[in-house]
Amino acid sequence: MNLKIIWKLIKKEALLILNDKSILLVLFAAPFLYLFLIGTTYIKKDEEKVSVGVVDMDHTKSSRSFLNKLNTTQKVALTHTYTSLLEAKNGLSSFEVQGYVHIPKGFEKKLLLKESSPIALVLNNTRFLPSNDINKAVNLVALDYAVKSREDFFKSKQIAPELAHEYANPVSIKVNAVYNSTNNYGDFLLPFVLFLILHQTLLMGLAESVASDREKGLMQVGFEESKNNFLNYIFGKIGIHFLIFLAYTLLVLLVIFPFFDLPIHGNLFILLGVSCLFILTTLLYGWFFASFFTTETGAMEVIAFTSYPVFLITGVTWSINEMPLLIQYISNLIPLRPFFVFLKKLTIMGVDSPFYFNDIIHLLILLFIAYVSAYLRYRYLQKRRNIIETSLPISSAEN
Repeated sequence: MNLKIIWKLIKKEALLILNDKSILLVLFAAPFLYLFLIGTTYIKKDEEKVSVGVVDMDHTKSSRSFLNKLNTTQKVALTHTYTSLLEAKNGLSSFEVQGYVHIPKGFEKKLLLKESSPIALVLNNTRFLPSNDINKAVNLVALDYAVKSREDFFKSKQIAPELAHEYANPVSIKVNAVYNSTNNYGDFLLPFVLFLILHQTLLMGLAESVASDREKGLMQVGFEESKNNFLNYIFGKIGIHFLIFLAYTLLVLLVIFPFFDLPIHGNLFILLGVSCLFILTTLLYGWFFASFFTTETGAMEVIAFTSYPVFLITGVTWSINEMPLLIQYISNLIPLRPFFVFLKKLTIMGVDSPFYFNDIIHLLILLFIAYVSAYLRYRYLQKRRNIIETSLPISSAEN
């Protein structure tokens, strides 16, 4: 490995990027554009005051008290009052509200008689996040109401208030939410989407560059300039891409994470070190796959197409164990998979190193696989070029 040759090739790759508008846009415009769009989309990270309708057929002090308590919860806003169930159903169908609460006539009367007083909750589950928020809020208020009703009953039997409260609520649950304590969607999704953006734009930029070399017949020139040394060539080719996306990683971790109040509970230097390992592995994988394309357009289209499927099978949004066995194997061959698990453990959970050591080993294994694959592909392209060159004089003589 020759550092002078590598530096020369890095400068050559930088000039290629600067002179190719398509690659330039992918590497310098696309990351900022996507990060800005994600930022504006998830600026609040969570939905508050989800619109809920009311059908109060009882019109009593008890029904109004129940609705007032519901309206004071953080997630729910009672924005519409309907006079009939048909009107409420129409409001739900038109997305005027995400759900509605129906309090039937006789609600208060049944409460006073210590009878069951059912309340209907109708939800629009086409958006599961707000519907879950409404369901949780209504159930908590209903549970609180039930405890208060039982407590009043025991008090009416001349039981001391302290004992009445214990009798009314014999089993109490204290929920201690750890890691994503606010239980919001932004903190769950944003860290992974930010690195997915870097992963995909890195692959697209490198793939276009490698495909451009093949399209213009410059790959063999690169081989020759590297003195036919794989390390010289590969580090010269991917070096500038590594530096660019290391800078983006620093931007994400040091600027965007604090801006969105995203946690980094673990050691920042370990996170940066593993991020470098992840970028290097992705670059080697990227060069290997990109070397099969002969046009920039083809490489761009295929890499862009893989963005969503790759994200789906990393296990962020759905358990890996619930996927078909073949998909599980494919997922474990993608560098994003162990890196996302590591990212969750270090930044969100802040666990000790023994708990993410296996994920780092997983990345190192993928780095080895990527290196061997890229090396074998490099040797194949070299031999193929040599065969073509040696056959040219014979072909010319025959012509």
